[in-house]
Formats: sequence, C-alpha cells, structure tokens
Amino acid sequence: MTEPGSAPPDPHGDGPTPGPFSALLGFRYISVDADEAVVEGDPGPEHCNGSGIVHGGFIASLLDTTTGWAVHARVPAGTAAPHVQLSVQYVRAAVPGTPLVCRARCLNVGKRIGSTEAELTQDGVLVAKASGTHAVLSR
Repeated sequence: MTEPGSAPPDPHGDGPTPGPFSALLGFRYISVDADEAVVEGDPGPEHCNGSGIVHGGFIASLLDTTTGWAVHARVPAGTAAPHVQLSVQYVRAAVPGTPLVCRARCLNVGKRIGSTEAELTQDGVLVAKASGTHAVLSR
C-alpha cells in the first residue's frame, strides 16, 4: 500500500510488463530501449479467424503494443503517448502455433507528436508492417 503523499510504485520499475489487454493476448516483452522495442506473441487457435489463420486484430494489437513501447522509451517518465493513427500492411498470413516477433522503432518524437514503425515476423519471414503516429501528452 502506498503511504499518503508518496507516489505509487512504478509497475514497470523492473522493465516493461504487459497491460491487462496485452496480458490477455499473451504478449511477452523481450526488450525495450531508446533504439528498439521487441514484443512476442504466441498465437493459438483462439486467435484465429474462420479460415484458421491468425486474425488481423491479433496482429494489429501486437503492432500497436510494440510501437507504443517504442515511443514510450523516448518520452519522459509519466508522459502518455497514445496512438492517433496506426496503419497496418498485411504481407502474408500468420499461422497459429508459431511465435510472432514484433520489432518497433521510434523514428522521431517531439513535444506533441511521435512517429513509429514496426515489422512483425514469423520464423524470420515478414508477416506485417505498421507505421504509427502518437500524441505526446505531458502531464
């Protein structure tokens, strides 16, 4: 419990941890620094569409999460940086049972806007790419 007048403990003090939605999807944070964020996901049958391939929403969520961590690594602590735009290009189908690896970079961050890009691979093969724009909301 936090004492009155003191700040609550940083839930990411030992490194990034998944938020509730990312945890629900089973995402694992591999590394995050000023150069790159890496997040992995293990798609299962429950993450597939009716055709048996990984649902685009699962893929977009992994890209969203990873680009978010990339920009957060470049802004001051306590600064929110929600997406205002995320553009996803699906290159090929992903299959369940094989991990997906997402790598994202923050290309630029200013006082109000941050720009990111990411690539998602499965067995080293490109599955999807994304570019994102984030609002930088200082507190």
